[in-house]
Amino acid sequence: MTGIVCISISCSRQSVSERDTLALIPVPQEMKVNSDSFTLTRNAAITLDQSNQALVGIAEYLNEKISPATGFELPVEKHGKIEFKLVEDASLGDEGYQLKVKHSDILITANKPAGIFYGVQTLLQMFPAEIKSKTVQPEDKKWTIPCAEITDKPQFPWRGLMLDVSRHWFTKEEVLKYIDELAEYKMNVFHWHLTDDQGWRIEIKKYPLLTERGAWRKPNGQDASCLYQAKKEDNPDLLLPSDRWRTTAEGDSLYGGFYTQDQIREVVSYAAARGISIVPEIDMPGHCLSAIANYEGLSCFDQVGWGKVFTSPLCPGKDAALEFCRNVWSEVIALFPYEYVHIGGDEVEKDNWRKCADCQRRIAQQGLKGVEELQSWFIHEMERFFNAKGRRMIGWDEIIEGGLSKTSTVMWWRNWAPQSVPEATAHGNDVIYTPATPFYFSQNEEKSSMRQVYDYDLAPASLSAAQRAHIVGVQANLWAEGIPSRSRMLY
Repeated sequence: MTGIVCISISCSRQSVSERDTLALIPVPQEMKVNSDSFTLTRNAAITLDQSNQALVGIAEYLNEKISPATGFELPVEKHGKIEFKLVEDASLGDEGYQLKVKHSDILITANKPAGIFYGVQTLLQMFPAEIKSKTVQPEDKKWTIPCAEITDKPQFPWRGLMLDVSRHWFTKEEVLKYIDELAEYKMNVFHWHLTDDQGWRIEIKKYPLLTERGAWRKPNGQDASCLYQAKKEDNPDLLLPSDRWRTTAEGDSLYGGFYTQDQIREVVSYAAARGISIVPEIDMPGHCLSAIANYEGLSCFDQVGWGKVFTSPLCPGKDAALEFCRNVWSEVIALFPYEYVHIGGDEVEKDNWRKCADCQRRIAQQGLKGVEELQSWFIHEMERFFNAKGRRMIGWDEIIEGGLSKTSTVMWWRNWAPQSVPEATAHGNDVIYTPATPFYFSQNEEKSSMRQVYDYDLAPASLSAAQRAHIVGVQANLWAEGIPSRSRMLY
């Protein structure tokens, strides 16, 4: 079980006296504990509106969680000891819940099934830790929890974790485990970083070379760094998994992997059952080497690779490159039935654009002032495409440079660019906090890391009330340069 992801972002801060406190993450807004207790037995059926398939699914989820350890499942009956009940209570919002544990029964009420689901997560945390075991406990094991009244709702609608599967690929099953971790701590967004220079991880039927070639690579410096650290620390979690390799007809050993579109659909369905929306990220116009190295006409020049700091970007001066982007995103959007998509838009090295006749022609035709505005033009072009498809666009805070559109959402990550948040919110754009410090969980943990996460102020007084209304939430990011395995990812 992870420790680092146990952050209290989903609840408003409210002090709870020590005598009334249960070890719940995140800490609920209101909690009252008494000395009595409830014991779960195989006779404790679940009562719910059986015409509501979402509630039925939550009951199945609860049984899935408890049955391996307890050895029994709870049937759905008219008069059970555990009741899920939908009510009309404006104070709870869409994701809030009230949990009442009495000696004889348990009641979870909420406005919507999402609240019931989060009430179930709190309930599971109240049971002895052995409830998470995958083996049946002794017959005399008592599944007892304290009686309590808990009321909770999230402070922010966006509570996310990102997983980078480009630098190191994770299997579908490992991604599902990651989603389980999000659900346990009442997070509701999975940001899936599916493409980057080091690997293209999603099947695009119109462009099969993206995965036939772009999903595989010869070992690189990041891989070597993992192997060095594995030996230095005697830590097998830093080794490259053996099932990520394939041998070519020429005898080369290549490292990688990708998800078929059917696998993507499985992950989407799995996440939806846990109240989690998925935001796919296809990073562009930079961080695209896994695409432009395999298809001609996407970059400014035929020779592509690493420049001073970053790789060759897509060429926004070429209509063929724009058509490629639209075609890719058309297939991606069809797989992810959610409100948001993420275009990346960060760390673009623009030297090629300054020398490219196509880019300079585009700048002149559009009346742009230079390559910074050319990037903004590209981002806006893609956003219009997303909007026409019924989606809203997110980008890293570099999308502010060269001119911010009225409708994009900014994901602020650059601690050294603190003006991004006041600038974007003053412009009327929503912002999601993802500052590298302390929300890049891929960085080495320091002594104050956890405290910094818990105490981070997402609504500083320096912002006006109108600006604070545009802070939609917070997200932690897991970049995978140094994270090659499932066990390291969970760590």
